[in-house]
Amino acid sequence: MLELTLQFLAITLFLEVTPGPAVLFVLYQSAFSFRNALAGILGLLTSNIIWISLVATGLGLVLTQTPVIFNGLRYIGAAYLVYLGYKIIRYGIGKPHADENTQVGNYKSTGSSYRRGMFTSLSNPKALLFFMALFPQFTRPEFFIHDIFYFGAIKMLCLAVVMTSYALMGRRVFNYLGESPWTNTISRVLGGGIIVAAIAVARG
Repeated sequence: MLELTLQFLAITLFLEVTPGPAVLFVLYQSAFSFRNALAGILGLLTSNIIWISLVATGLGLVLTQTPVIFNGLRYIGAAYLVYLGYKIIRYGIGKPHADENTQVGNYKSTGSSYRRGMFTSLSNPKALLFFMALFPQFTRPEFFIHDIFYFGAIKMLCLAVVMTSYALMGRRVFNYLGESPWTNTISRVLGGGIIVAAIAVARG
Protein backbone atom coordinates (compact mmCIF):
# COMPACT_ATOMS: atom_id res chain seq x y z
CA MET A 1 0.00 0.00 0.00
CA LEU A 2 2.92 2.34 0.73
CA GLU A 3 4.26 1.90 -2.80
CA LEU A 4 0.83 2.64 -4.31
CA THR A 5 0.52 5.71 -2.10
CA LEU A 6 3.89 7.07 -3.19
CA GLN A 7 3.09 6.45 -6.85
CA PHE A 8 -0.28 8.17 -6.53
CA LEU A 9 1.31 11.07 -4.65
CA ALA A 10 3.92 11.61 -7.37
CA ILE A 11 1.32 11.58 -10.17
CA THR A 12 -1.05 13.86 -8.30
CA LEU A 13 1.61 16.41 -7.35
CA PHE A 14 2.78 16.61 -10.95
CA LEU A 15 -0.76 17.17 -12.21
CA GLU A 16 -1.58 19.76 -9.55
CA VAL A 17 1.57 21.77 -10.26
CA THR A 18 0.75 21.89 -13.98
CA PRO A 19 -1.00 25.23 -14.72
CA GLY A 20 -4.70 24.95 -15.49
CA PRO A 21 -7.93 26.85 -14.76
CA ALA A 22 -7.60 26.24 -11.01
CA VAL A 23 -4.04 27.58 -10.85
CA LEU A 24 -4.95 30.65 -12.93
CA PHE A 25 -8.00 31.26 -10.74
CA VAL A 26 -6.00 31.08 -7.50
CA LEU A 27 -3.33 33.42 -8.85
CA TYR A 28 -6.03 35.90 -9.81
CA GLN A 29 -7.65 35.70 -6.38
CA SER A 30 -4.27 36.34 -4.77
CA ALA A 31 -4.28 39.74 -6.45
CA PHE A 32 -6.99 40.78 -3.99
CA SER A 33 -5.67 39.15 -0.83
CA PHE A 34 -4.26 35.89 0.48
CA ARG A 35 -7.57 35.42 2.31
CA ASN A 36 -9.48 35.57 -0.98
CA ALA A 37 -7.10 33.03 -2.46
CA LEU A 38 -7.64 30.67 0.48
CA ALA A 39 -11.41 31.02 0.12
CA GLY A 40 -11.08 30.12 -3.56
CA ILE A 41 -8.98 27.08 -2.64
CA LEU A 42 -11.70 25.94 -0.23
CA GLY A 43 -14.13 26.18 -3.14
CA LEU A 44 -11.85 23.99 -5.25
CA LEU A 45 -11.63 21.45 -2.43
CA THR A 46 -15.43 21.39 -2.09
CA SER A 47 -15.84 20.56 -5.77
CA ASN A 48 -13.25 17.79 -5.42
CA ILE A 49 -15.32 16.26 -2.61
CA ILE A 50 -18.26 16.21 -5.03
CA TRP A 51 -16.25 14.55 -7.82
CA ILE A 52 -14.79 11.94 -5.46
CA SER A 53 -18.21 11.17 -3.98
CA LEU A 54 -19.64 10.64 -7.48
CA VAL A 55 -16.88 8.14 -8.23
CA ALA A 56 -17.32 6.32 -4.92
CA THR A 57 -21.11 5.99 -5.29
CA GLY A 58 -21.05 4.98 -8.95
CA LEU A 59 -23.02 8.06 -10.03
CA GLY A 60 -19.98 9.26 -11.92
CA LEU A 61 -20.27 6.28 -14.26
CA VAL A 62 -23.92 7.14 -14.92
CA LEU A 63 -23.03 10.72 -15.83
CA THR A 64 -20.13 9.81 -18.10
CA GLN A 65 -22.18 7.13 -19.86
CA THR A 66 -25.03 9.56 -20.60
CA PRO A 67 -23.73 11.75 -23.44
CA VAL A 68 -26.58 14.27 -23.30
CA ILE A 69 -26.02 15.01 -19.62
CA PHE A 70 -22.22 14.91 -19.76
CA ASN A 71 -21.94 17.10 -22.86
CA GLY A 72 -24.50 19.49 -21.41
CA LEU A 73 -22.39 19.87 -18.27
CA ARG A 74 -19.28 20.31 -20.40
CA TYR A 75 -20.74 23.14 -22.47
CA ILE A 76 -22.28 24.86 -19.46
CA GLY A 77 -18.93 24.62 -17.68
CA ALA A 78 -17.07 26.02 -20.69
CA ALA A 79 -19.54 28.90 -20.88
CA TYR A 80 -18.93 29.69 -17.21
CA LEU A 81 -15.16 29.72 -17.69
CA VAL A 82 -15.53 32.06 -20.67
CA TYR A 83 -17.72 34.32 -18.53
CA LEU A 84 -15.18 34.29 -15.70
CA GLY A 85 -12.28 34.95 -18.06
CA TYR A 86 -14.17 37.79 -19.73
CA LYS A 87 -14.87 39.48 -16.40
CA ILE A 88 -11.22 39.26 -15.42
CA ILE A 89 -10.10 40.70 -18.76
CA ARG A 90 -12.79 43.38 -18.75
CA TYR A 91 -12.35 44.60 -15.20
CA GLY A 92 -8.94 43.38 -14.05
CA ILE A 93 -8.72 43.81 -10.29
CA GLY A 94 -9.33 47.54 -10.10
CA LYS A 95 -7.11 49.14 -7.48
CA PRO A 96 -4.82 46.48 -5.96
CA HIS A 97 -4.73 46.05 -2.18
CA ALA A 98 -2.04 44.62 0.04
CA ASP A 99 -2.92 42.05 2.70
CA GLU A 100 -2.46 44.57 5.48
CA ASN A 101 -5.04 46.91 3.94
CA THR A 102 -8.17 46.67 6.07
CA GLN A 103 -10.38 47.41 3.05
CA VAL A 104 -9.50 44.18 1.30
CA GLY A 105 -12.42 42.25 2.75
CA ASN A 106 -14.83 44.96 1.64
CA TYR A 107 -13.35 45.10 -1.83
CA LYS A 108 -13.99 41.45 -2.66
CA SER A 109 -15.85 39.09 -0.39
CA THR A 110 -14.36 35.73 0.48
CA GLY A 111 -17.79 34.18 -0.11
CA SER A 112 -17.60 35.24 -3.74
CA SER A 113 -14.10 33.77 -4.03
CA TYR A 114 -15.30 30.50 -2.48
CA ARG A 115 -18.25 30.16 -4.87
CA ARG A 116 -16.16 30.97 -7.91
CA GLY A 117 -13.53 28.46 -6.82
CA MET A 118 -16.15 25.74 -6.55
CA PHE A 119 -17.73 26.59 -9.91
CA THR A 120 -14.33 26.85 -11.60
CA SER A 121 -13.58 23.23 -10.74
CA LEU A 122 -17.12 21.95 -11.33
CA SER A 123 -17.13 23.64 -14.74
CA ASN A 124 -14.81 20.95 -16.06
CA PRO A 125 -16.60 17.58 -15.97
CA LYS A 126 -13.56 16.01 -17.61
CA ALA A 127 -12.17 16.02 -14.08
CA LEU A 128 -14.70 13.27 -13.37
CA LEU A 129 -13.28 11.22 -16.23
CA PHE A 130 -9.82 11.77 -14.77
CA PHE A 131 -10.88 10.55 -11.34
CA MET A 132 -12.63 7.51 -12.82
CA ALA A 133 -9.57 6.60 -14.90
CA LEU A 134 -6.94 7.21 -12.22
CA PHE A 135 -8.45 6.00 -8.96
CA PRO A 136 -9.27 2.40 -10.01
CA GLN A 137 -5.58 1.92 -10.85
CA PHE A 138 -4.78 2.24 -7.16
CA THR A 139 -7.84 0.76 -5.44
CA ARG A 140 -8.34 -2.79 -4.19
CA PRO A 141 -11.66 -4.37 -5.27
CA GLU A 142 -12.49 -5.54 -1.74
CA PHE A 143 -11.80 -2.07 -0.30
CA PHE A 144 -12.97 0.03 -3.25
CA ILE A 145 -14.89 2.75 -1.41
CA HIS A 146 -12.36 2.92 1.42
CA ASP A 147 -9.48 3.31 -1.05
CA ILE A 148 -11.36 5.89 -3.13
CA PHE A 149 -11.74 8.14 -0.11
CA TYR A 150 -8.18 7.40 1.04
CA PHE A 151 -6.63 8.42 -2.26
CA GLY A 152 -9.20 11.18 -2.58
CA ALA A 153 -7.96 12.64 0.69
CA ILE A 154 -4.38 12.50 -0.59
CA LYS A 155 -5.45 14.22 -3.79
CA MET A 156 -7.14 17.00 -1.83
CA LEU A 157 -4.10 17.42 0.42
CA CYS A 158 -1.89 17.82 -2.66
CA LEU A 159 -4.36 20.31 -4.10
CA ALA A 160 -4.39 22.35 -0.89
CA VAL A 161 -0.59 22.43 -0.57
CA VAL A 162 0.10 23.25 -4.22
CA MET A 163 -2.62 25.89 -4.54
CA THR A 164 -1.61 27.54 -1.27
CA SER A 165 1.94 27.74 -2.61
CA TYR A 166 0.66 29.40 -5.78
CA ALA A 167 -1.43 31.78 -3.66
CA LEU A 168 1.60 32.80 -1.61
CA MET A 169 3.65 33.30 -4.75
CA GLY A 170 0.90 35.33 -6.41
CA ARG A 171 0.39 37.44 -3.30
CA ARG A 172 4.10 38.30 -3.17
CA VAL A 173 4.13 39.25 -6.85
CA PHE A 174 1.06 41.48 -6.62
CA ASN A 175 2.29 43.08 -3.40
CA TYR A 176 5.59 43.83 -5.11
CA LEU A 177 3.87 45.34 -8.15
CA GLY A 178 1.55 47.46 -5.99
CA GLU A 179 -0.34 49.95 -8.18
CA SER A 180 1.86 49.33 -11.21
CA PRO A 181 0.01 49.00 -14.56
CA TRP A 182 1.51 45.52 -14.74
CA THR A 183 -0.88 44.42 -12.00
CA ASN A 184 -3.98 44.53 -14.19
CA THR A 185 -1.99 43.38 -17.21
CA ILE A 186 -1.02 40.17 -15.42
CA SER A 187 -4.54 39.60 -14.10
CA ARG A 188 -5.95 39.98 -17.62
CA VAL A 189 -3.41 37.52 -18.99
CA LEU A 190 -4.71 35.07 -16.37
CA GLY A 191 -8.24 35.77 -17.61
CA GLY A 192 -7.16 35.01 -21.16
CA GLY A 193 -5.65 31.75 -19.98
CA ILE A 194 -8.97 30.77 -18.40
CA ILE A 195 -10.76 31.42 -21.71
CA VAL A 196 -8.24 29.23 -23.53
CA ALA A 197 -8.94 26.51 -20.95
CA ALA A 198 -12.67 26.97 -21.56
CA ILE A 199 -12.17 26.31 -25.29
CA ALA A 200 -10.29 23.12 -24.42
CA VAL A 201 -13.16 22.01 -22.17
CA ALA A 202 -15.75 22.71 -24.89
CA ARG A 203 -13.76 20.84 -27.53
CA GLY A 204 -13.48 17.82 -25.23
